[in-house]
Amino acid sequence: MAKFKVVLMKHGYDSVEAERNIVVEAGGEFVDADLLSNDEMWRQCAEADAILIRWYPITPELIKQFRRCRIMIRYGIGFDNIDVKAATEAGIIVGHIPAYCVDEVSTHTIALLLACVRKVVATHNKIQRGGWDANPIERMHRMAGRTLGLVGLGKLGQAAARKMSGWGLTIIASDPYLDPARAETLGVTLVDLPTLCRESDYISLHVPLLTETHHLISRRELELVKPGAILVNTARGPVLDAEALLWALDKQKIARAGLDVFEGEPLAANSPLRTHPHVVLSDHVAWYSEESLLELKRTAAEEAVRVCRGELPLAIANPDVLHKLGRFAEWKPGDAVKWQLKRAEMLKGK
Repeated sequence: MAKFKVVLMKHGYDSVEAERNIVVEAGGEFVDADLLSNDEMWRQCAEADAILIRWYPITPELIKQFRRCRIMIRYGIGFDNIDVKAATEAGIIVGHIPAYCVDEVSTHTIALLLACVRKVVATHNKIQRGGWDANPIERMHRMAGRTLGLVGLGKLGQAAARKMSGWGLTIIASDPYLDPARAETLGVTLVDLPTLCRESDYISLHVPLLTETHHLISRRELELVKPGAILVNTARGPVLDAEALLWALDKQKIARAGLDVFEGEPLAANSPLRTHPHVVLSDHVAWYSEESLLELKRTAAEEAVRVCRGELPLAIANPDVLHKLGRFAEWKPGDAVKWQLKRAEMLKGK
């Protein structure tokens, strides 16, 4: 008889053999809900010790049905499709995978930035239409000597800073939870968000979607930017107010934007962002490589097994739940979650 049950909710992956093998080898039962009706999926979740979640929105009503669940694990860095407060109240750990695609997302960030700076997509489209300009009509400027502003200097922001460190840029960042000494080792100067908006030629977003980061970049912040600034978002769509961005593009406060994430996904067919001449788009694919996908799937399964064995996960989105579980004294948080603890402490002090 299996020692524990792990249910992977409807997901759409081509294969879940990596997860299945890890769970079964540890003595657990693995249930792939893609093969089940919705009613049977809910029945299995009610009996599960661990639940793996990709896209499905997890509401307080659903959480009440997860009677045996010890941990819900979100396939990804973000966990905004899970009601974390309700999970905490129910004594369920919310896990996520904060480091699986750091290389991919930071590289994609730079790709979008370069596409905007060098107008790669617009030039490509012009040539496909038969055009050719010996003297480009649209002005371009040298990157060296400019200022890159990173909104958020966690793992992804730090990776971007390291990769851009040899480009002759001044790199600044806004992150209230980061030790200034860490920023200094990266050659990054910490500033507040208004200062970053005023001083940056290029702004790149690297914060999780939380209550306090929803529309963190809104019209108020965009009114501060230099005319002709470039903005890149590979974080979460709602961190950036899309209406404010369109205003800034039309007013030429923002010269170009590179976007991988959007407030509503998939991006609406009639969204003006789809056809805006100064926007470069990708379809929330910054996370992807074959290697990162396998790492994501394996890590999610390993975290489920870890908790089902009575251990604590490597990353946890709701550290307060450990007080409820009476196990906080045993827990030694790693770098992946220290920012969450610091954030919780700061919010309690407000």
